[in-house]
This record gives sequence, C-alpha cells and structure tokens, in this order.
Amino acid sequence: MIVFDGQKWTGLHCSFSGRQARWRGSQDQSPGGSCVMRRKRLNSSQTRPLATAILGAFALVAAPLALAGAPDAAESCLGCHGADGISNDPDTPTISGASDFFLENQLFLFQGEERPCVADLFAKADDVAAADHCAIVADWSEDTIVEVAAHYADQPFQPADQSWDEARASAGAAIHDESCARCHADAGSDPADDAGILAGQWKPYLVRTMTDYREGARWQPGTMEREMQELSDADIEALAAYYASQGE
Repeated sequence: MIVFDGQKWTGLHCSFSGRQARWRGSQDQSPGGSCVMRRKRLNSSQTRPLATAILGAFALVAAPLALAGAPDAAESCLGCHGADGISNDPDTPTISGASDFFLENQLFLFQGEERPCVADLFAKADDVAAADHCAIVADWSEDTIVEVAAHYADQPFQPADQSWDEARASAGAAIHDESCARCHADAGSDPADDAGILAGQWKPYLVRTMTDYREGARWQPGTMEREMQELSDADIEALAAYYASQGE
C-alpha cells in the first residue's frame, strides 16, 4: 500500500523482464521489476483515479467504474463470452463478476503475450474458431482495457451447470485449504480478492488453466508458482471438482 496526496492506494502496474501486469501490494512486495502506481484507490465507489509517474510528477485521471452497456471494443468478446460474460462452453471461462482489477490484469497479460493466446486453445462459437486473444487486444489502449474490464466486472456471475465427483471434490477441498485459501477467499468465490472467481467456474477450463500455471505457461505471483509446481494431475482434477461444487 502506498500513501499519496493523503490517499491510500493499492495496485501497481509493473513490468517484469518484459512482462506487463498489475500487482496489488507495495513496491517492496512486488515480484521484481519496475512498478508505477495505477488506479484503484481504496474506499472509492464512484471514480477510480489513475496515478502514473511522469518525469517525477503524478497526474490523476478519473475513470468510470462500470458502463451501462458493453463498450464497442467488447464486440470482439461477444462470440465466446457474450455481452454478459457468461460462458456456455466448458472450455471458455465465465468472466462476469470478477473484479475489474483482475480482468484488467488478464487483458494486460494477453497484450504482453504472457498467457497462451493461440486461437485453437479457445472455444468455438457458432462453429467459428475464436480469434487469437493476444491479437485482439494488441492495439487496445489502457482506457479500452479499463472499459471492457469494468463492463464485465459489473455483470453478475453465474455458476456453470455441471456435475462433479464428490470424492474428488472432498480431496480438492483439503488442497484448497492448505495451498490456495490464503489468496482465494471463501472457496474462490469472493471477487474482492482480485484473484478471479473459481467457485462455479467450468471444470475443463480450470484444469487447463491450472496445468498452464504448473507448466509455467502463464505469468503468476511467485508464491502461487511454488504451490502450483507441487500439484499432480490428480490434485488439479480434485481442485477443479471442488471449485465446481462450490458454485451452487
């Protein structure tokens, strides 16, 4: 946390050896690289100021928290995620209801190609393959990323309609409590932890995503990286079943 101009700020926009992502915490706690303060002032419900260092000075810019309708740039997302961010395909995540902070991070990671972005990794909508996500956001401005993230963050989350194995879910609960609960509060259901919504997310997507994390295919905080490397395939399947079971 940083205090600037009498206000408490949390949220950094960092560059990690060519990687671009936003990080919640202080500069001393960031995972390395250079960081610049960005939006996300604490206890702000109407506007979200943007603070950035320019030649040693700071400039503040207000940005809306949510939009009444989907911004124009979100048209690229509608085929798979829909206007409301709710996915009907097990390979495509539901993105509604996650925090704008988290969603912005994901878009910045796509922009920096720090997430897998090959088109065939993603679902098909109306028999048309989803476009390369990194290519979609490559030319988006920061304001565009903020608008799209704010729109989907403002939509209510809807758990996926899916089944799960109770024995696996029970095993996954133990793994979650030991390794994941510190950052993914309330069984991964709380968007305020800025770590995405896991409870009720599609199992196939969760399995693929956790495997990507374990294999180092996606940027992640160092603490999470250490935890993910300890997981077996069976552990990942168990965690996915547990999070699916928490979506009721």
